[in-house]
Amino acid sequence: MSHPTPNPKPATIGRVVHDARRRQVGRGPGVVGKHEFKRGDAVRSLTQIINDGIYPHRDIGETLVHQGDAGIVRESWGFLGEIYYTVEFFTRAAVVIMRGREMARAVR
Repeated sequence: MSHPTPNPKPATIGRVVHDARRRQVGRGPGVVGKHEFKRGDAVRSLTQIINDGIYPHRDIGETLVHQGDAGIVRESWGFLGEIYYTVEFFTRAAVVIMRGREMARAVR
């Protein structure tokens, strides 16, 4: 007669720990706390934006917006303590999501 083998314990892969005392209340220096741009503002891109696979009908790695391209802010919203903007670039036929630090006001 053979003895039944006990089921081995599953290996712990990761553990989620919640400690309310260690939670940060304030915002870090890199987090933008206010809306810098409003809907309809003309902006220029300070960085080159490349398709990471999310933008439809374009190849991965294809440049969507070049540094210095001008666009218009369509909307803004906050997510996880940071402000994001939807910016439309007419010359590139692209609508992308950008952070405030990735763009500057366009001089008219």
